[in-house]
Amino acid sequence: MDKHQNETLKQALENADKAVYASQLESNSDNIGYSHQAIERAEQALKDTPANSSLTSEEQHAKDMLRRLKETQAAVNSLRND
Repeated sequence: MDKHQNETLKQALENADKAVYASQLESNSDNIGYSHQAIERAEQALKDTPANSSLTSEEQHAKDMLRRLKETQAAVNSLRND
């Protein structure tokens, strides 16, 4: 992964993290929609990295963080729907 792709991925993950956190604080439809979009952008940034046979530590960290963000967002959605 080159430096530009790495920076793009880091920024997308930071934005997704902030958006999911905001949806935890106030789970209105705007925050939840924004967090969903931010997670999708982070997933796309990860997909845009070149496919290697083995993941770099940055890519593995990004996949782990995305999984945790999705789990957190699912929990927020579940609480909101109850």
